[in-house]
Amino acid sequence: MKKYTFILILLSFLYIATQCFNSNLSNISSVSSNFIYPTKYTDISSFYGNRILYGNHNFHNGVDFLAPLGSEIYASNSGYVEYASFLEDGFGNTIILSHDLGIKTLYCHISETFLVKVGDYVSQGQIIGYVGPKYLSNGILNGNTTGPHLHFTIYKNENTIDPLSVLKNNV
Repeated sequence: MKKYTFILILLSFLYIATQCFNSNLSNISSVSSNFIYPTKYTDISSFYGNRILYGNHNFHNGVDFLAPLGSEIYASNSGYVEYASFLEDGFGNTIILSHDLGIKTLYCHISETFLVKVGDYVSQGQIIGYVGPKYLSNGILNGNTTGPHLHFTIYKNENTIDPLSVLKNNV
């Protein structure tokens, strides 16, 4: 009897794991159409995934593109501005765009010059902001940053995916 219980549990686990894996693949494939790099700078200081920051292990939910202060930030795809303001939890000045199919893109550590506002429709490649400084004019840290860069995240149905798996090089 124990042998059959073990086999049943194993088969259930394999079924669930397969469903999760297939679901993750469909998330990526449905996102992979036509997203461009959000900056012309493609050097990366921190990749998507597990990393050590300030001596602690954490999960980095996006990609950090090294870019000089004031560099242009482009809409990776067309969509509506859902958020354009300071965002706590280490993001600093942030723009969130909402796209079709439950997809959102997040652009962090931007300057205090927001070129878009909530409700605006933006076209792919449109300049939406500029890479910001480490400290804002009020002395507040512009999120968890050691210097100018663009943090970029892609969400599919509230789950993050590796942006590099879907970005096409537009530079």
